Amino acid sequence: MTHKCDDCGQEFKSISRLRLHECPGSQVVDTEGDSPDSQTDAPTESQPEDQRLSRQELKREYPDVVGGLPSLLEDAQDGDVAILSRAIAEYERVLAEVARGDAPGSNDIYTDLQFAYYEPLADGLDTAAEANGWDVLIEFTDAYNPHEQDGFPEVGHVIANALGRSIIRTRQNDGVAAIPTDALAFLGAIPEFVDQFHIAFEESYTYGWGIGHPEHSVAEQLYALAEDKGKFVKITMNTAFYVDQHAAIDVFETLITNEASGTYTTLMREVDLTEFYFKSVADLEIEGLVGPHAPPYWGEDDTLPDTIDVDPDVRQRIRELAQETGVADELPDDWSLQDLEEGPVAGMLDMLNAKNDHS
Repeated sequence: MTHKCDDCGQEFKSISRLRLHECPGSQVVDTEGDSPDSQTDAPTESQPEDQRLSRQELKREYPDVVGGLPSLLEDAQDGDVAILSRAIAEYERVLAEVARGDAPGSNDIYTDLQFAYYEPLADGLDTAAEANGWDVLIEFTDAYNPHEQDGFPEVGHVIANALGRSIIRTRQNDGVAAIPTDALAFLGAIPEFVDQFHIAFEESYTYGWGIGHPEHSVAEQLYALAEDKGKFVKITMNTAFYVDQHAAIDVFETLITNEASGTYTTLMREVDLTEFYFKSVADLEIEGLVGPHAPPYWGEDDTLPDTIDVDPDVRQRIRELAQETGVADELPDDWSLQDLEEGPVAGMLDMLNAKNDHS
């Protein structure tokens, strides 16, 4: 399909060419005469510390900032690809202007804007992908490829969210080989561009669902990031064990024996990276506690495993590696995977087990 610029009428074969062309007209959709926004968002009561503004409040109080987003949103949520491309481009423009300080109230409303449109645009992109297949998402990964820009795109979290949902469904329904390599490459690159407090960083954990892909090496990316991106590697590795424990144990062994050096600072203390990465297997047998990572707004959690039956050979290899690396030196002789975790999570595990023992 072709994509047409609403301002100059020029047509392009891809979203990326439409997005990057230098149009003489305005990129902002005229909102004069818009009907009231059909979306009704109450203030976010679940996050009172933020007191984020809803979409309606943002439209009412900052009409010049939100531009054409409100008028595009309904069709975008329905999965209209042409409208989605315009809405996400407009979302990027708005966020970029606010981030630069070129819009009124920019210091206060960036996060409000980010979260007000995050879920509906991700839902719309996911709807479009379910209706039209992977080609839709790959067009967006091409258009917003961080390796071809000055940095990670302001709208990268929306694209990563929709990618994560499709990656999970594809792996479950068609197998890992059916996941496009571009999708995994986009998620795997996120930690290279943003820190662990960035909204997109959480989206990147879905990368673990690509373990064992025949054409994209999740393992090599984890090895490359092992020293500098401990949180990403640990949580991604945890998901990989839920998805394919046999592929994961091979990656895990190389990670802790050849690639992991240095330390990682947790809330509790600074720990050796090897010890930290062993925590990625601590919850595998604790039913209902964590489970493999799914992206925010994923609505099918009940289809994901919340525990796995750890193969005896895999368990034995973990024990051997813990002995070889010295991680088990301070553990009791009859230690379990759960003992590899400590601190608040370990306390939750103990309480959960006690509850199960008395049920």
